[in-house]
Amino acid sequence: MCKSRKSSAFFFNCGILILLILRLHALARQYDQEPLTQPRLPPSNWNSPSRVIPAVPGHAHNHDRYSKPTLLQDESEQIPAAMRLNFSSPSPHLFASVCALLQQWGNTLFPNGHTIATVELPAFTLLYHGRLDEANGPPSPDWLSFDIEMAYGLMGGTRRSFILTYQATRPIKALYFDGQSAALFGFGQLDTQMLHLYANVSGPDLDGSDGGGNHSYELKAEYDRATGLCDWLQHAGLRGKGWGIEGIVRMNAGFEMIWCDFTAASLQLVSRMNVTAPQMKHGRNRREADNDAGRTKEAEKQGHARKKEAQTSPQTTVLEQPTSTPWSPIPPDWSDIVGPPDREPFLLNQGSAWFESATWHYGFTGAGRGAGETRARVLGCGIVSWYGHRYWGSVVEEERERLNLSSEGYWGGHKDSSEEVCGSQGVALSSLRRRRRMHHLEGVTVSLAEEMRQETKEMLRDAVNGQGCSGMDWVSIMGDIAQRISRHLASLELYTRVDVRNEKVKRVSGRKWLSQLRGQSHMFFVSSLEYPSVINAETWQLKGRLFTEVCWRCQYHYTKAMANVSLTRWEKSLRYAVEEIMGSVCRVLLEIEFEIESSWYELEEQGHMSSRLEALSDKWGGQIARLRSWLGWEGESVRCEEACSWDEVCYIPIWPLCVQKQRQAGEQRLWETCYHKTELRAEFHRRMPGQRGSPVWWGDEMDLWHPRCVKVDDIVHDVT
Repeated sequence: MCKSRKSSAFFFNCGILILLILRLHALARQYDQEPLTQPRLPPSNWNSPSRVIPAVPGHAHNHDRYSKPTLLQDESEQIPAAMRLNFSSPSPHLFASVCALLQQWGNTLFPNGHTIATVELPAFTLLYHGRLDEANGPPSPDWLSFDIEMAYGLMGGTRRSFILTYQATRPIKALYFDGQSAALFGFGQLDTQMLHLYANVSGPDLDGSDGGGNHSYELKAEYDRATGLCDWLQHAGLRGKGWGIEGIVRMNAGFEMIWCDFTAASLQLVSRMNVTAPQMKHGRNRREADNDAGRTKEAEKQGHARKKEAQTSPQTTVLEQPTSTPWSPIPPDWSDIVGPPDREPFLLNQGSAWFESATWHYGFTGAGRGAGETRARVLGCGIVSWYGHRYWGSVVEEERERLNLSSEGYWGGHKDSSEEVCGSQGVALSSLRRRRRMHHLEGVTVSLAEEMRQETKEMLRDAVNGQGCSGMDWVSIMGDIAQRISRHLASLELYTRVDVRNEKVKRVSGRKWLSQLRGQSHMFFVSSLEYPSVINAETWQLKGRLFTEVCWRCQYHYTKAMANVSLTRWEKSLRYAVEEIMGSVCRVLLEIEFEIESSWYELEEQGHMSSRLEALSDKWGGQIARLRSWLGWEGESVRCEEACSWDEVCYIPIWPLCVQKQRQAGEQRLWETCYHKTELRAEFHRRMPGQRGSPVWWGDEMDLWHPRCVKVDDIVHDVT
């Protein structure tokens, strides 16, 4: 046995030696054939005034009044790149918005959508519609859910619950509004739709009424939005019976679609089922049964007559023109208007199953890159956004005061500069990372809204005709960039936080720490950095030729081949966002990389650690923290710290579903917190669509930024 092991080790070592000899031989031949040359520099005009390049982090085009162009080599080079990040630039927001399209997690953390896209559903996709009547189908327009759990969650648990299943007969194109665009209560989730329809965020003045939180008013406004969007698509020549943009995709707890024409042949009704379940003989709460008569009388006043019993056998039918009006959608635990909830056997399950189905489409979280909603995909460059440079600016002045930004968009730090990053300054950095959550479109002018509507029309027309795009999959490429950079920054910042002042660390592991930090930093520049044949102390100067070349390669790594490609206005915005993100990240990290390489050179040449390393380590960690705050990729960092068990989900509050259970004994119930009409700070106490100055739903911030594992069965209001 020992002999066999020795023989195996001998042959393994021999194999390694042969490979090394072959590699050296190949290198020798290469050197004989080609003399060593200096690395190629970027084109001579790459940073000329005629070519606008966002080489300095966060700077935008000349026409952008919220940021100024700065060349790579200028007098401001003495200031670290991380100190010149422009927090008033829209590029980080556009990038993050596009990266999170069709993902539940990112659009819940940042619910106020700014981006509009064209999506396509493949042929034979199943869609579901819940009803509270026996009609063969809904009138047009009406809603379809991507998951049956949503349809049942809305319309199940009553005395007349029906589920209609539809199937696409061909690929279907739809208009998509990002954010929590199907949430009826909130802080700007519907702004993009309202601007599209009314050129304002509050909608029409309905006989002087502001709605007052009346549910019937909110539902009427929702049907008005659906009808208005479908009518606009038709009048713009973007849809017809069975062709074009046939629906509008939106999100609350899961994804839904407003379907414009249920008589179109592109959607087929394949089943119609009565899912009403037999009531339990005895309710969970006898007082509910005692009060049943009173609830019945109230329900009848609202036009919800109760059926005593309903058939529960499945039924199928052919698509027919609907003749009745659908019942208004209602959240799962309000079903007592049509039946005593204590006698409904599946009332609790329908809410928890609905929430669980939403978690299937979380997408990119701090735990990794998930799939999001896969039954719809964004079509190429079919993306326009209020984060485009042409439209940006409505919240810039507000943010400057609130976040302590200069007129150039530079962050002045926490107002008490003596605070450490782990203290108040750390809280300020968190506010910067989450600043996109507070964005709204209330300050948009009528003319700007009309421009966006026209640009959306042009974008959709190109999508319908299958033309106008370069072929770049922007959503995919931005997701790849975010995945690579977010994890790299988190790891690199963690490495820099090692206490190099500790004497034991200095004696035992100082060299190992610097080696690991160097390796982590270097991996980001593997495709950009070519080590010169001769290295000296001047090699790692930040104004040297090598720095310029590596920065250029890194910034245009993803878009270099697009230099001569003709692009639409909206695709140019996407390319510019990628280049500004890459330029900012590359420059901040390259400064750190060169300082690490310089420290390593000093260690190799002099045999001891640099005396500046302690200060440099603190500086590097602070620069990375600033960069992460500028990027604002908070969704890629937030996660449940522990792996959830098989009967749990990672919970964040998603409208209209919230956890009822307490965090600990004595704490407020999350259901009450999530649905309570809170008074926000004065500067954010705004209107809901169609309302002015009314309280708004905001959610539980603790659960939002510190999610936790929750039992699936607890994600409903416990009626026991």
